[in-house]
Amino acid sequence: MNEITSTLNDYLVTTKSTSALILNGKGKLITSLHIDYGDSIAAMSAAILSMSEKFVSDLEKGSLKQLFLKTTEGVVIGNKINSSNFVIAFTKDGTNLGLLMRTTDELSAELGKNSLLK
Repeated sequence: MNEITSTLNDYLVTTKSTSALILNGKGKLITSLHIDYGDSIAAMSAAILSMSEKFVSDLEKGSLKQLFLKTTEGVVIGNKINSSNFVIAFTKDGTNLGLLMRTTDELSAELGKNSLLK
C-alpha cells in the first residue's frame, strides 16, 4: 500500500467513512478505496466541483475549499488538496459533521504534502 492509499485508509478508519477517492482537476481518478466505478465517479465529481467553483466565484464569495452533500443514505464531503487535486469521502453517518469536515480538511493538508499530489 503506497503512502497516499495508506493515508486515505487511515482516514476511513478514523472517521468511519465507507469509501473515498482522490481525483485531479480534469476528473481523472488518482486512487480510490472501497468504491465501484471510481473512474465514472471521479469524472462526475469533477463536473460538480467545476460548477461549484464557478458558482462561488460568480457570487464573489472566495474560492471553493470544501463541499458537503447530504443524501438520504449519508454524507458526501469533498475537500481541495491543492489547486489541481480533490479528495471525496462517503459516509453513512453524518451526525458529527463538524468533526468530519475538520478531519477531511486535515486529510487534505496531509495529502498536499505528498510529492505525487503536488
